[in-house]
Amino acid sequence: MASGKWIKLPNGKLVKQRPNKLELFLAENESLIPFRMGSIDYPTDDSISSTGRRQQYNTKNFDNRKLFGCEITVIGAGAVGGYISYFLGPAQPLLNIIDFKKVEFRHTRNGRTIYEPTMVGFRKVIALKKKIERDYPGTKINTYFYNIAEIPDIELIAMFTRSFVVVLAIDDPEQMLRVSDLAYQLVELIQVGMQAGGRSGHIAISVPFYTPCLRCTLGIGGPEDIHQLHSESANSWDIMTVAQQTARIVIDIMYSKATGQHITRWDTSKNLIYIANTRQELCPDGPGLLFESSQKRPGCSICNK
Repeated sequence: MASGKWIKLPNGKLVKQRPNKLELFLAENESLIPFRMGSIDYPTDDSISSTGRRQQYNTKNFDNRKLFGCEITVIGAGAVGGYISYFLGPAQPLLNIIDFKKVEFRHTRNGRTIYEPTMVGFRKVIALKKKIERDYPGTKINTYFYNIAEIPDIELIAMFTRSFVVVLAIDDPEQMLRVSDLAYQLVELIQVGMQAGGRSGHIAISVPFYTPCLRCTLGIGGPEDIHQLHSESANSWDIMTVAQQTARIVIDIMYSKATGQHITRWDTSKNLIYIANTRQELCPDGPGLLFESSQKRPGCSICNK
């Protein structure tokens, strides 16, 4: 990287480019400083510095134009990942979508996925590109027809460094942890998952240096601790509910980083969201959301560095 080159940050300031990509990334994106809801106090952790009091983010002053062209990486274009990518379309971001599979006829039944019968045989990333760019002009899609396991760490790191948010919507336990470990110190990562039969789902949010990593958030040690689902049936409405909530979280984080305004729609100290699609023990009064906080485990090699 050449020294002496000046670049423009999202806040309009000019800074000299530095060889340390991580340091530069954090300097460019310091606007997402986690906080406690209803308070103007900032965390005192040495790894997070405040640049002063900012406006609070709320829907009254939301300007969709500020998100135009912001880069997001979505890993996985299945039932959940496909809907998430589509629901992000109105923000007109630049979407990197990674998936190596093709649309099959079974994917188009009962609205379980975003794909249409005319898309059977297409690569999922190409089908999504055509659908999103058709319905939301201005949104741009970069398609990556690869198994995430085939993409070298160095390439993923470069993509993560450019991204405002990374969305992890795959069910490969080994690659889930590989991606989340790589992303932890670089970018906000949203991992979304459905439970058996779509009766519930979860959204795990990892913020560099602030929240626990995905391993600690989910309380797992390795891939063997993750139960993998293989094409289980689920109600399309339940899938869309989880995807819509995930897209909303992504938009909140993007807007905070793009504008320097704090998130007030949800308490950012609670980084695990449990989504109940039916009446159950955790939600006896019916479907709903449960926001929980997780803790960094002592000795964790990812979030205790």
